[in-house]
Amino acid sequence: MREDLRDQLSKEITRKQFLQFSAAALLSVFGVGNIISLLTGSKRHHTTIVIGGDSKNNRHGFGSSKFGV
Repeated sequence: MREDLRDQLSKEITRKQFLQFSAAALLSVFGVGNIISLLTGSKRHHTTIVIGGDSKNNRHGFGSSKFGV
């Protein structure tokens, strides 16, 4: 196996082959979805759930008012 790896690394490749190998390596590292979102400039919107916030919209149930009732 080491000899096969040494043979592959010692071969000269063209610029086109180098760019193809580099693109394949980037796709395998970052993933297709991340590359597309990077190129298009769009970001995924993540929603978070806030527990115990001060907003009036988040007040529900017993103990949610100022006096606990």
